[in-house]
Amino acid sequence: MLVGTPEDLPYPDEYFGSKLTKFSGWAGKARRFWHEKRAERVALMLKEIRQPRVYDIGCGDGEFLLACQRKGFDVSGFEPVQQPRDQATHRLGSKIDEEMFQDGDPEGYDVISAWQVVEHVGDPKALLTEARKRLKPGGLLAVSTVNLEAIQARLFGKFWLHLDPPRHVWVGERRAVEDVVETCGFEIVARVWNHLEFGPVGYVDSIINLFDTRRDRLLHCLKTGFEGYGSKMLWILAAGLTPLGAIGSAAEAAVGKPATFELYAK
Repeated sequence: MLVGTPEDLPYPDEYFGSKLTKFSGWAGKARRFWHEKRAERVALMLKEIRQPRVYDIGCGDGEFLLACQRKGFDVSGFEPVQQPRDQATHRLGSKIDEEMFQDGDPEGYDVISAWQVVEHVGDPKALLTEARKRLKPGGLLAVSTVNLEAIQARLFGKFWLHLDPPRHVWVGERRAVEDVVETCGFEIVARVWNHLEFGPVGYVDSIINLFDTRRDRLLHCLKTGFEGYGSKMLWILAAGLTPLGAIGSAAEAAVGKPATFELYAK
């Protein structure tokens, strides 16, 4: 099995946010903005194709698919966990696969995406090989993942937010990830350092992890809200640290070592 079943994934319900969406408040708006940018990027790469068919592996609450749907894409996806699958179904108004490529598509897909997914998979080669089989000739693979050679990863070690144990089971350096993509028969055509999306929060929550008794508390609050005195104090601390995190993220991206990155491959 390429992705674990709901029974063996170590994800508490709070990991997936509220009943309707993974992130709340301004964090949800920012996430929507970044997914809109991804949908625009994919649309430009497929501008010669009318109504491209996109399949999103590990689609979560369906935010990226919704952005694609607004651009006229024919969208479908896979999400193994019930709560985010229900979120995506509600958001898109269509069924989401419980198993990957559940119904199949003999015509294939123009683009297959996997945003922040491969780090959750024990055998990413098998995942990407299966995706390649389902793509049309000249089809586009779009993936993003975390980068073990990021400066913040080296600075914070086991306290680094994006290690996310025990849910991240395969984390590598960017070049190692690219090697896997190319080994599976793809040619990388574009790289994107999405440092402002995940970089600042990586710095800020990792700093908080150094002294906090609960790991990744800030990320939890971004999903469920800042309720209570303690959470509001955390918000003030995070707001004060964010400019430092933004500067650090920009610096590591400038030297090609962002916390997370995107690859587009044909």
